[in-house]
Amino acid sequence: MNWKRFTIFLSSLLFCFFADVFSCGPEPDPYDYYPNFYNPNIGAKQGFEPFYYTGLTSYYGMEESEQTINLKEWSAFFKEKVKENDLNEFIYGYTRPDLAALYAFIDKGTPHKLTNNFIKNELTRYFIESKDLETLGYLMYAKQCEAYTHSEDVWTAPIPDSVTMMRLSRNGVQLYKACKDQRIKERFAFQAIRMAHYSKTFKQAINLYDSIAAPVASSSLIHYKALALKAGALLRTGQPAKSVYFFSRIFENAPSQRTLAYLNTGWAAADPQQVMKLCANNSEKATVAAMYAFRAVDYNPEGLKEVYQLDPTSPMLDVLLAREINKMEDGFLYSVLDDQANFLAMVSKPEQTQVLNLQQLLDNFATGGKVKEPALWHTSSAYISFMLKDYAGANKRLATAKSNNNRTAVQDQWEIVRLLVTVNEQPKIDKDFEAKLLESFKWLDTRIDTSKKDNKSINEMFFARMYRNLLDYMIAPRYAKQNDPVKKALIFMKRDQVEQYSFRYDIATGRGFITDSLQTAQLHTLYDGKQQKRKTPYEQYLYDNLKLSDNELGQIIALNYVRQHDFNNAVTWFKRSGSSSYSKNVFIDQLQDFGYEDADSAKQGGISQLDYAIKMADLEKKMKGKNVDPNVYYQYATGLFSISYYGHAYQFSVDYRPSTWWYAPEHENTPFLKQYFGCYDAEEYYKKAAEASTDKEFKAKALFMAARCAQKHINAKDDDWYMQATHQNAYFPLLVKDYSNTEFYKEIMGQCGYLRDFVKAKR
Repeated sequence: MNWKRFTIFLSSLLFCFFADVFSCGPEPDPYDYYPNFYNPNIGAKQGFEPFYYTGLTSYYGMEESEQTINLKEWSAFFKEKVKENDLNEFIYGYTRPDLAALYAFIDKGTPHKLTNNFIKNELTRYFIESKDLETLGYLMYAKQCEAYTHSEDVWTAPIPDSVTMMRLSRNGVQLYKACKDQRIKERFAFQAIRMAHYSKTFKQAINLYDSIAAPVASSSLIHYKALALKAGALLRTGQPAKSVYFFSRIFENAPSQRTLAYLNTGWAAADPQQVMKLCANNSEKATVAAMYAFRAVDYNPEGLKEVYQLDPTSPMLDVLLAREINKMEDGFLYSVLDDQANFLAMVSKPEQTQVLNLQQLLDNFATGGKVKEPALWHTSSAYISFMLKDYAGANKRLATAKSNNNRTAVQDQWEIVRLLVTVNEQPKIDKDFEAKLLESFKWLDTRIDTSKKDNKSINEMFFARMYRNLLDYMIAPRYAKQNDPVKKALIFMKRDQVEQYSFRYDIATGRGFITDSLQTAQLHTLYDGKQQKRKTPYEQYLYDNLKLSDNELGQIIALNYVRQHDFNNAVTWFKRSGSSSYSKNVFIDQLQDFGYEDADSAKQGGISQLDYAIKMADLEKKMKGKNVDPNVYYQYATGLFSISYYGHAYQFSVDYRPSTWWYAPEHENTPFLKQYFGCYDAEEYYKKAAEASTDKEFKAKALFMAARCAQKHINAKDDDWYMQATHQNAYFPLLVKDYSNTEFYKEIMGQCGYLRDFVKAKR
């Protein structure tokens, strides 16, 4: 067993479990849990997608399906005269009795009961017209054999009928000898070997391959499937090194069988050096070395070096290069860009000397004159320089890589590295540099399709991810450093247009950042900028991607005023932009922390945000007079408490209320959060209501609500939180001393455990 891979799998499983149980968050995306700017799909030769790097799943992608390749080969056999759908329907859909009826009709003119669809199928028409009974006979034989292969569910697979399978194997040999077409002959050989293998007569399977399959010169899927049967039989007969050698031949030459070959190589547990001894040349040895190098989850520059020394032109070298660079992003770049998120890294953070050693290796390969594409290696080395913040070194390598850079994938990666370096060495993003950024953004826009949410190719997934990461990790922080939160907000909105985070729930959306982080003046700047007729092309581009209407922005501004308890300005902006939230209970007593409103039901008979702001502004006006009615203070306090974290109508101050947040001392530094979690102003006005009233029942209720507010600004992380919430609550002694004979006190004693515990302690 690969214990490193198993350990990573187990840790990922545990992480997903705890994430689901405790935070109800989504599971990590195996392609998007670390900042990625290097395309894993950069290799010149495709077909190795399962072996790209990710620490969260066994295989990165899916290889081309065996069925697809088989249909392509059948299409070539029939000279591409049969539509793919008809081929698929005939070969994989029709049963052996269907085919037998067709055979009898062609051979003897026997009346048939074939369906109209069967008769209309182009392959059916081909057989009727060509009378190619040899090929049709093979398909009938293959259907017989198929019944004895393993089902997808090993627990429900039928008990092998060895006698029948060996009979079918012997029949296959006879049909092989009688067959004239070499391509069909090869398929008969495969079925005969398969039946011998599945009947567990492994030596017979090996002998059959050597005698009837090996002599047929071929590079077809069927050829390598037959070779896989021999390799598996060698493993079952105690010859692991030979088995792995033949699986390496399959791995190199049969894309749809690579995962199978890789998996069986792991099961064989053969000594790589013993396998190497069986190889005919260094190219074959390089394939073996690459297969083992693909198994390394942590940094493995030695695997890269070994394959290079054996065959610097091996197509697998590009894949190993991308794996090592992606690992470095996971372990090294991740910690540089986002140290708080590094708990997700699946590889250990390397020392800088290790990073430099890998770069030296790439430089040596690039200048050694042996690799096919030096530009790829120079560009990859430049990317490492970027990670190390060696921008001069990156530019030097990029300049070298620019010549003889003829492949699109490498050219794109070169552009990405150049952009990363340029952004990071630029002292300030000014208007001139923004014009250059705009060109880069428009270039990146051509590489993504924002309308396509699912079934993206690996390249499409990469460019969307990379573009979003560029905006999030590179551009937005530069605007923050320049104290330009409005441009930062616009970049976040563009980021969300490019690609949403599927796992990083701790990252605010662009709209969330605008709503929760921009101050009033900044919101006005954003709003006014949207109305501005004369914008630079860069500004126009960002505002085109804002995707917030004037009314939506206006509501956010109004909401910001509500958070400041500036209800007059909130009224002005709600009247201009409308209000979309409603509440039935915003001015209703809330004696306990439960009973939050359903947004839909609140619309039925509730009041709008505008109505709320008008009422609060009117209460403020009344509080400025003399002899203020205690109910005015009480209603105002209730209006404030209701829009706090604990209130019935929290939706009047926030879009979303996480269930795991609570008051913390750092909230004192932000005026809105101080009130949202601490309820200081609500407490003050409940206290004023109590002081202004002469009604003991009313005073008791107002003091109890003040006590509830006071409880809200106790640090929940303190060990003595409960002591502070009960024994040290400033209002409980007064309630007990002066109001214990009120009806309200008697009622609330049955509801409030904190008050009961306070009374018990005093007794």
